[in-house]
Amino acid sequence: MKMSKLDKLNLSLSKLGFGAMRLPQKNGEIDQEQVNNMVKYAFNNGINYFDTAFVYNDGGSEIALGFALKQLKREDFFLADKLPFWQADSKEYLDNTFNTTLNRLQTDYIDFYLMHALDREVFENMMKYDAINWAIQKKKEGKIKYLGFSIHDDYDFLLEVLKQYDWDFAQIQFNYLDLEDNPGEKGYLELSKRNIPIVIMEPLKGGLLSDIPDNIAAPFRELGGSNVSYAFRWLAEKEGIVTILSGMSNMQQLEENIKVFEDIKPLSEDEHKAILKVEENIKTLQKVKCTGCRYCMPCPFGVEIPDIFKAWNTKAMQNSSSNWISGTFIDYKSAGKCVECGKCMTHCPQHIQIPEMLQKVLSEKIKK
Repeated sequence: MKMSKLDKLNLSLSKLGFGAMRLPQKNGEIDQEQVNNMVKYAFNNGINYFDTAFVYNDGGSEIALGFALKQLKREDFFLADKLPFWQADSKEYLDNTFNTTLNRLQTDYIDFYLMHALDREVFENMMKYDAINWAIQKKKEGKIKYLGFSIHDDYDFLLEVLKQYDWDFAQIQFNYLDLEDNPGEKGYLELSKRNIPIVIMEPLKGGLLSDIPDNIAAPFRELGGSNVSYAFRWLAEKEGIVTILSGMSNMQQLEENIKVFEDIKPLSEDEHKAILKVEENIKTLQKVKCTGCRYCMPCPFGVEIPDIFKAWNTKAMQNSSSNWISGTFIDYKSAGKCVECGKCMTHCPQHIQIPEMLQKVLSEKIKK
């Protein structure tokens, strides 16, 4: 496993991090046995960074990961977790949420703790409840080792966040398709310039960059190599990026990703050109910038927002008229259940105008 040495923090992290937002499911529940096996396999193959959050799977991710990590010695791995401020309503919320996280994870400290999914509205809550000073106290108590943030907003907002504290690390959404957004390449360069270790989320943009149809990914096919390997290698060669998170849903994905990072090589000039061409192909056809994070769910009116958007993108890129996507029937007519209440938009990290996009789905009159 390729490792990153963090001189600033005097430690080494695996270049591939285990993201626990998309854990394997069985009968609608997290498959604990498979999670146990995946965590053990990941650790035995060099992964030492495991990432979850208070809100993932309504707390189920923390519980499942905590149980699986009991197989390992606590000092042998790094655990990352996040505090969601969009739910905060008092200072007591900070302690209550943090203690719940510790209990779920069956641990007495968090290595990498993040102010979760910061945007301007969430940031106001963070400042209102004096969360940074609260976290500094937790660091003094040894309950938090390193303090960082994840961000889903523009470059100017990133600069505002950076003014608040000498952050130990930062987590951003970055991939070869997201060069301008949230906070994009400009944000990455700013963090790198400041020598702030960078953790990457959504390197595959919710699976979009792994499931590229062959007609779109033709430049990759000509050179050989998988869609996933190009996305990871594009990131891995960038200075300042210490860990690239991947939300792996089964053992096959885990094994394939580990293989990429066992012998990861810099991209050639031809490979860089191929990535630029594939990026252009995707942007020409992509309908909506949804990563499938499911922060918008559940919809109180039963609209399966992420599934509809994923299928809409896939159909567009495949130029398909079928409603069967990867063996699953997608009922686009459920988009008509949307009453434009706006609840889904409150937590969307991509700031998608979801009701408007659902209306566009319906207006295309996709046949059932």
